[in-house]
Amino acid sequence: MTVEQLLDSMLTRWHVLLLGLLLTAVMCVVTWRAPGVYWATTKVYLLVPATSSRPNQLAPDDSVAIPLAGLIATEINDGVPLRRATSPDATLVDEGIYDGWAVFIPDSGGQWAHNFTESSLIVQASGATPEVVQSRMNELFDRIARLVAAHEDAAQVPLGSRVEFALSPSTVAVQYSNGHRSRALVVVALLGFGLSVAACIVVDRALMARRRRGDQANDGIGDARVRDTAGGDQDGAGRESAGAPPGVAADRGGDRTASGDA
Repeated sequence: MTVEQLLDSMLTRWHVLLLGLLLTAVMCVVTWRAPGVYWATTKVYLLVPATSSRPNQLAPDDSVAIPLAGLIATEINDGVPLRRATSPDATLVDEGIYDGWAVFIPDSGGQWAHNFTESSLIVQASGATPEVVQSRMNELFDRIARLVAAHEDAAQVPLGSRVEFALSPSTVAVQYSNGHRSRALVVVALLGFGLSVAACIVVDRALMARRRRGDQANDGIGDARVRDTAGGDQDGAGRESAGAPPGVAADRGGDRTASGDA
């Protein structure tokens, strides 16, 4: 289709284009007024007690705290492994989860292997209000602490050797995100205009094809009428036309009657 044909379709089917642009404007307004989402993410460290040989509790180690963190994450998620993004820094909002929560152990491995290097859990929550997010985060913290205490009680771990907790950041920072509305408006506007133009082309071609079929049908009917008027072979060879004037047959009958009388 040439540019001239495209412009002709848009001008001819201007009502279709106008309807599409109105719908696009409505979608732009809805996109601009769409509410944002609140979210928070915090890393919970499971720290073994400091010793003279390992005074830094945050230093990477291969102690039992790393498997314990993985066990807690598995139990919180009811044994169902999470399908996480490649980067542990990705948030729920980045994954399109605007009302939910997640607890997982950070994995620095790649596509083919896991690599758990620190005894920590990443706790995330998202929701429609800051209160919902804060409540979910606090509930997850309490659940982690209860599960760890239950395992330590079952193993009869002395109080001085039990795991300690540290949050990073130390307080939950609830954040608000409404995306990139200007970019979203540009995408919606371009997509709406393109679909409106496409609708003009489709409607124009459909109506033109229907009109051509109607013209062909009318031409066939016209040819049939011409053949009927001219006589022809509608009744077969050697027969009189079905459309012969009635007066001719009447005259012939009158002649035969007259001859018989004579």
